[in-house]
Amino acid sequence: MIFNSSGTQFAQVSWMGMIELYNFDRCTGTITSTIPIEQEPVASPYLHYFSSCAFSSDNSKLYVVEYSQNSAPSYLWQFDLLSTNIASSKLLIDSFIDPAMGVAQLKLAPDNRIYLSAADENFSWPYPDTSTAFTLINNNLSVINHPDSFGAACDFQPFSFNLGTGRSYYGLPNNPDYELGAWVGSPCDTLSVGVDDNVPEQEVFFQAWYNSEWNMIHVNASKLKGRAGSLRLFDLEGRLVYEKRLR
Repeated sequence: MIFNSSGTQFAQVSWMGMIELYNFDRCTGTITSTIPIEQEPVASPYLHYFSSCAFSSDNSKLYVVEYSQNSAPSYLWQFDLLSTNIASSKLLIDSFIDPAMGVAQLKLAPDNRIYLSAADENFSWPYPDTSTAFTLINNNLSVINHPDSFGAACDFQPFSFNLGTGRSYYGLPNNPDYELGAWVGSPCDTLSVGVDDNVPEQEVFFQAWYNSEWNMIHVNASKLKGRAGSLRLFDLEGRLVYEKRLR
């Protein structure tokens, strides 16, 4: 499961053949609608094994890895999320014929490229520390250099990013994006409270945000009504955890 860069949509793939999109309301934390792309069979045989997915940085494309559990090839697929029929926009970007290429996880990186990890299934875990156990498969990541582009223009380069003394298995680090920033215009990030009848409503605001580097919550307000008040903080379950009287 992975969110897009704006936090308004997430995608989920399953080991038994499901690909779905979910429209997400960042403000309320609710799923507003579901967009099925491919559905799991109700029973085996399961013909598709989707191991991971990733959004392009502009959220217009979804990439999905189909992992092979036998001698069949594995595949990298692209879906056009701007298409009126996302399922029919499915496009093959590349295939991995060698059954030892255990391609598995896609991740969008801060450089806006998407990286794909693979395990060399000629070896057991952990890899032995021998020179022959450093291979094209496990000593390199594959890269989608221009994920926002359609088809071959996305410039997929298999096993092109060398890891030096490192080697990959199936996964990549799980680094959720906690730095989406303020959602401009959202009622979640800007709240109008205590409006004075003599002050235009659009000039009154109350804002709070957390600074992770300083480990502080900043509160900014202007033109509120009254001379005294209280600041109260609640946890996600509605319990009061802090209160301070203000003037």
